[in-house]
Amino acid sequence: MNREKINLTIEMPKTGFDDPALRRLSGLVAAHKGLSFEKTPEDTLRFDLGERAPHEAQDGAAFIAALCETARNGQTALYCRTAVADPAGIAAQREALERFAGEQGFGNIVCYEDDGYSHRDFSPAFLQLEKDVQSGKIQRVLSEDLFRLGRNTAGLVNWHIWLQKYGANLFTPQRPMGFNAYAKKA
Repeated sequence: MNREKINLTIEMPKTGFDDPALRRLSGLVAAHKGLSFEKTPEDTLRFDLGERAPHEAQDGAAFIAALCETARNGQTALYCRTAVADPAGIAAQREALERFAGEQGFGNIVCYEDDGYSHRDFSPAFLQLEKDVQSGKIQRVLSEDLFRLGRNTAGLVNWHIWLQKYGANLFTPQRPMGFNAYAKKA
């Protein structure tokens, strides 16, 4: 059996990688032990996959291509929450968000559902969503309305700033302009 190992390095053009995409890529790479990348002076991205068997080179190249595609386009997270267990309510939120995502042209959808949690900070799906944002997987967070994410305006603003730090943005179909949940109608 051949046990030869090679140091596998793959270079790709930096085309299509703005700063948020590079931050997402950095988070995705950090989630994989033994994998690293750097920007080169030649404006390429160099990935070091460490020592691998020669037959793993093609799989390594496909893996890096998939990571880059995810970083460029990111995932769209749908966050659905009900304070009282209500599977029909979760399903209705998910359907509305899927429809909104389609209308906006957002793809690569993953759904986070907290059924029967009255506070997002203690809900398992929300905590997983935050981990996935930090890892660079998520580019967009969609929520039916801002109240699914909290009722404290300052906390919502801070969370939105936190999202942007990781290259993600928040969208709501009912209030697409942002934090106007408390605006009164004339």
